[in-house]
Amino acid sequence: MAEKVFISYSHQDSSCAHGIARYLTRHGCDVWIDSDKLALGTSWSSDIEEALNSADVVVAILSASSLRRVEVLREIGLALKRMRKEGAENFRLFFVVIGQIHRSWFRDKISSQGIVDYLSRYQYIGLSAYGEVTIDAMKQLLNAIRKNGIEENETEIKEDGSGDDTFINQNSVPEKAFDNIGNNIYYKTYPADLSSSCFYPFALDNQWISEELYDPDSELFNKFEANGFADPDVEKYITDYRKRNFLLSFFHAKQVIIKRNSLIYSSYFRDVITDKNGEREAFRKLLANGSIVVFLYGRSEFTPFIHNNTDPADKEVIDAWNQICSETSVYCIRENWSAQVDHHSVEFLRFCSNMAIDRDNNVLLATNMHLDESKIDDFLITLKTISMQAFCQTHMNGTEGHGKVDAYSRTMFYKNYIVRNYDTDGKDPVYYCLYDPGKPFHHQLKRLIDIYYNSIFTNCFQCKALLPDDVRPENFFLNYLYLNHGEKEVSIEELQYAFSEFFENCEILDEIEAMGDILYLKNWDLQKVVELRKKEDWAEYVELLEMISRRSNNWKVDFNELELLMQRFLKCFDNSDSKPLDKNDIAYTFRVCIGSKVLDIVKTLKVGKIKEYGGAFSENQQAPLKVQFCIGDLTREDRDELIALPVILFDGMIDTNDAASFFNSLKEFIARQFDFVKVS
Repeated sequence: MAEKVFISYSHQDSSCAHGIARYLTRHGCDVWIDSDKLALGTSWSSDIEEALNSADVVVAILSASSLRRVEVLREIGLALKRMRKEGAENFRLFFVVIGQIHRSWFRDKISSQGIVDYLSRYQYIGLSAYGEVTIDAMKQLLNAIRKNGIEENETEIKEDGSGDDTFINQNSVPEKAFDNIGNNIYYKTYPADLSSSCFYPFALDNQWISEELYDPDSELFNKFEANGFADPDVEKYITDYRKRNFLLSFFHAKQVIIKRNSLIYSSYFRDVITDKNGEREAFRKLLANGSIVVFLYGRSEFTPFIHNNTDPADKEVIDAWNQICSETSVYCIRENWSAQVDHHSVEFLRFCSNMAIDRDNNVLLATNMHLDESKIDDFLITLKTISMQAFCQTHMNGTEGHGKVDAYSRTMFYKNYIVRNYDTDGKDPVYYCLYDPGKPFHHQLKRLIDIYYNSIFTNCFQCKALLPDDVRPENFFLNYLYLNHGEKEVSIEELQYAFSEFFENCEILDEIEAMGDILYLKNWDLQKVVELRKKEDWAEYVELLEMISRRSNNWKVDFNELELLMQRFLKCFDNSDSKPLDKNDIAYTFRVCIGSKVLDIVKTLKVGKIKEYGGAFSENQQAPLKVQFCIGDLTREDRDELIALPVILFDGMIDTNDAASFFNSLKEFIARQFDFVKVS
């Protein structure tokens, strides 16, 4: 007689549930799953309870989504009660767990206790964090269903998810490798091994330029124009800038990807590696547990260890780096472990060769870069020239003088259109970013190409781009233009409803005030970060942040978890010694980006305000729509650097035929419904 199997699951895990149902049905089980069995007009709750009571086996799918659903917890509770009453020989309950279960998945300790006790004593089936249904896992489940007993298991539920030498993403097992020359062990990491909250911080790219250095009114602008990164004041500013963005990435992500050459050649990391600022040991710990994943690329980087050092000036830092590698099993990632050809080189060539094709998009770019109308045509001609030159240099001459076909490099792009063609006092113009004032649009092209180049890595590794904390609203279009987006469209009604629920019930300002000045990045260093990341409260916070992020491009807009997220964020800190925040910093911002238009919706202690920034909507394509939440008032240029939460609540698309009315309707709705004032 076929076993009657009831599948309990959250609809966010429906693809996994249906995959299990199909496998068990093909192997002779009588499977009850609500989407197949519930008929229109029937009593939903009574049908489910009847099916649950008549089943021989219940398979409950546990995930960060399902364990927050009341109906799933109720079904599991009934199954546990029935198994205790009837005995395992008559009725059995099996759990299929998506990812590494953690206490942060549960609403409270009471709802978790029975499930945690069961999982600590009995067998369950584990799937990856993505919920892929594998043949091996299904064979294990079918075999368990057709046995009379339930095997004992010594599996523990992780309390804090942090071990000194354990890979921080518990759902994967990276490939262990050995470097015979450097005599060190390291781990080969693949995109599937990365945590779902992995960040690639754009600001840590060696060539990334802070917005401060683009601003003609800045004290550093002229110094940078003259001497590039070689100027002592510029170097000092960039060192602090990278430190802030490095620290910021560790508050909100389990992992951070950093290029190896950024570690070796950026002034901040050189000081860390050689222990000039006393942070070497904390840095080593972050490497050891996979919090930092080192990105290796190019034709020579296949291990973290640096075998050849031709520049005596770099000997101290490279020796110090190799020493770290010899005492720490570093986690490394490449675009392609089996070959020397990297994906980014092909993508970069494709971008440069096709740069001039989309005129409408390029006009938007020029407008967003604040080019005068008289200069737009010249800018478009420059893009066409780049396209032709990239193609010709690659397919006719090769890029390295060896006559071989290869991709157009970023270095060559710099030499052609941005930096000087000659060394100045022995300084490499590319390395030090020495602008050539005779080359038109060098500021605009530098910003454009660096954004795209870094976007390649985030798209390739399926990780998240961490934009620097100083990116200005009018440049958000540039930053988001080349990043992958979800395909789901959201209606104005959905977004208005989400804001209505949030503003009517939220008390987040009180929680921001309670955090005190621990929110200022200037009060943190790497050692404090390491201690923070050992706490269970921090693990729970990141788990919830990951869940919100995972559904940002698939689900309807839902802001309900923000208050819970803030409460968990507050619990991460021991703020007994913190001082009160500046009153101007007690604020939060929703930033809505549609095409190159940006709207900041800000709530402070005194007022609610909305600010619109310049931009435009394309006329003949879909535009990306992104809704982001941050602590602080993003409209203030004089704000202190806060540990902002880069929470993406929605990342999808909007039909540009409706984009203007969508944007204006949202702006008017916020102003009218909640008395927000418009500011310029």
